[in-house]
Amino acid sequence: MNERLVLCGGARREATGPALRLALGGAEQNIKLRLEDISRAMVRPIPDRIADLTEIAAYVYCADQGTSRGGPADVGMGARWRRRFRFVIPVRDPDHWSGRAVVELLHSTLSFLSDDEYEFEFEQASSPPPFQDYLAFGEDDPAAFGTDRVVLFSGGLDSLSGAIEELSAKRTRIALVSHRSSPKVHDHQKRLVRALKHRFPKRILHVPILLTRQRGLPVREFTQRTRSFLYSALGCAVGHLLGNNSVRFYENGVVSINLPISEQVVGARATRTTHPLVLDLFRRFFSAALGASIFLDNPFIWRTKSEVVRAIVVSGCGDLIRETVSCTRVHEATKLHTHCGCCSQCLDRRFGVLAAAAGEHDPVEMYRIELLTGDRDKPLDRVMA
Repeated sequence: MNERLVLCGGARREATGPALRLALGGAEQNIKLRLEDISRAMVRPIPDRIADLTEIAAYVYCADQGTSRGGPADVGMGARWRRRFRFVIPVRDPDHWSGRAVVELLHSTLSFLSDDEYEFEFEQASSPPPFQDYLAFGEDDPAAFGTDRVVLFSGGLDSLSGAIEELSAKRTRIALVSHRSSPKVHDHQKRLVRALKHRFPKRILHVPILLTRQRGLPVREFTQRTRSFLYSALGCAVGHLLGNNSVRFYENGVVSINLPISEQVVGARATRTTHPLVLDLFRRFFSAALGASIFLDNPFIWRTKSEVVRAIVVSGCGDLIRETVSCTRVHEATKLHTHCGCCSQCLDRRFGVLAAAAGEHDPVEMYRIELLTGDRDKPLDRVMA
């Protein structure tokens, strides 16, 4: 098992091996976190626990990215897949985070989510960065007043369909929280948000969240199993700014439950991003951590991909389908081929679109390899298909 000591925010400990050092501020800063386009109407005093949670989630996510699981050619027969993390994190309220109820929920939540082992040591932060340092202000937005719900918005088909459903069903105002994982994806997110704002004026607040590595901090693992922990924690932070404790994921049930496609896909080799147990663990942990009743749900748990796509078309927003991005290989995307056509998300998307008879809104030219007739010359691509 791959063991990793993660020293955060300037913490010091003796290490028997190379430690991963992470910092969101100060002279050693190598992570940049920004909640962008924040309306000044949203700003209110931020409790220490919200600030601590935001930093804990960012450190966990960056440690996940910075610690390899062994790669596709792991000669140890998967022995390095599971990792053991030991975090030392300075926080504003160490007694609270070290409390048995909170730390046990943190362990169980992350362990099920990423299939790793975790140990946390919290110490008093001597000079933590003000939470306002993470806020980048934009223009005041009327949707910042009286927002009914926080919706996590990736720019994929499911989150688009969910946003449309929220806005079509009643006169709700929603905050769309997006993770700016890539400039290419962010461009699509912005175009989708502009189109939705045109259709539903003064009812959408968009909060892009930027988390970037600096000073040569490497990425050694691309599975990103803890991404939804970061995403939902930041959703809770935005919800607090808006005075709202309801955070909503939209993911079709087939992907959310994610039954294994082969006997080799065991544990968290099948992503558990929005698995029903994960969302329940998120709810319990965030409620205990923040001392408030946090509500997280996934209204699409009983829907298929084709039903999600069909709802977009029926709502009159079928033209937005081509602007969505589902592909995991974003770094390979071009202006013509926005999707690889090989990864599991591309396969799910294309089958769902065709089953919903919505192919006209999802041109085949968008795919580098066409679903049914494309030549898959790489062994892993053939295995996935």
